[in-house]
Amino acid sequence: MRLTQSLFFIVAAALALAVGAGYAADEHIGKDKSKNDPGFNALDKNHDGYLSRTEAAANPALAKKFKEADKNGDGKLSRVEYLEAMTKQDATAAKDKIEDAIDKDDKKPSGAGATSSK
Repeated sequence: MRLTQSLFFIVAAALALAVGAGYAADEHIGKDKSKNDPGFNALDKNHDGYLSRTEAAANPALAKKFKEADKNGDGKLSRVEYLEAMTKQDATAAKDKIEDAIDKDDKKPSGAGATSSK
């Protein structure tokens, strides 16, 4: 139970940091970008401050969720809509990893890894 609570607070803190950092310029968010997520500025080919469906297609995960990410339904993604979608994706991936770790921890035999206090 303590492990679950600790992991929850770690994920919550990481998510809060990610959202806060999301309002910084793309160059400062992370220099080692995934090939699947080139970043908002790289996707915004016409530099209008929005991502069209065509521009978003360069990120397959974003393209799949374009309609869901377009909160105001204007057919384009603002930087905030993009960051919310990508943060949600990152949080989901982190949650899945934590659940896998918890499942593995729960499946360990009760005596595994325990040390004697004698």
